[in-house]
Amino acid sequence: MKLINKIIQKFLLILLFASLLTFIYSEIRKDYLPSQAGILEQIYTVPEQIAVKDEGFEIKREGTTYEITPKYSYELYGLIVSAYDTDIWYDITHANDPLNTKDICVIWGENIKSGVYQKMKYRSGEFTCFFEFKPGTDSVWYDKFDGTSLSNNHLLPETETLSKLIKSSNIGDQIHLKGLLIDYSIKTQDGTIGTRDTSTVRTDTGCEIIYTTDFEILKKGNESYHTLNLVSKYAILTSFVALVLLSLFQNNNHSTTHEQLINTKSTMN
Repeated sequence: MKLINKIIQKFLLILLFASLLTFIYSEIRKDYLPSQAGILEQIYTVPEQIAVKDEGFEIKREGTTYEITPKYSYELYGLIVSAYDTDIWYDITHANDPLNTKDICVIWGENIKSGVYQKMKYRSGEFTCFFEFKPGTDSVWYDKFDGTSLSNNHLLPETETLSKLIKSSNIGDQIHLKGLLIDYSIKTQDGTIGTRDTSTVRTDTGCEIIYTTDFEILKKGNESYHTLNLVSKYAILTSFVALVLLSLFQNNNHSTTHEQLINTKSTMN
């Protein structure tokens, strides 16, 4: 029995160590951006917006009332380079804004054509997309980055199905979305608690607020690494729990054997 336990323990330790290495590797690789050869032709197009005369409308979500003012219809093809999940536990600000479930930072057009997008680092904050050149990048690339071919987008999905699809998107995905550029205010029974206005041009530093009516993931990025990352997480958890349970079983078995030995000695005496 001891030999079998040792074999099982050794197997679980190897599995835990291998899973940790796999997780670290896949965690790094899953956010790599695709090469130019893997970019779809649609991603080279620029966003399209058309002024609308739609009247404002209200939406109620989780006890919060949204008053939405449409500005333009909007269609965007882009490569996700960074993202921010507003459902994260420490984001207190978005607790009162349940419709805004995810922000995505995307690039398109000239930044793809020149290849400069691969020379950049991207990071999303609560309301911002940060980008900079990677250390050691040759200065010849500096003038190739087009700030008008990047946008940070706050997405307010029309339906729960769209919300789940948007949440499933990741860095490296090539996406297509349609909707409305909007201004909106949030109200509770206590009154207005906040307003947000959309950017309507790509030449400023503001963010596009999009009431999203259609969302497609045209091509997943690094799908195998995302799968590997998820599987390794479960493997780490499973092997760790199994090791703890095995250790408890061995200790309990050892204690039982020790007590039996004491009782045997007492009987002999």
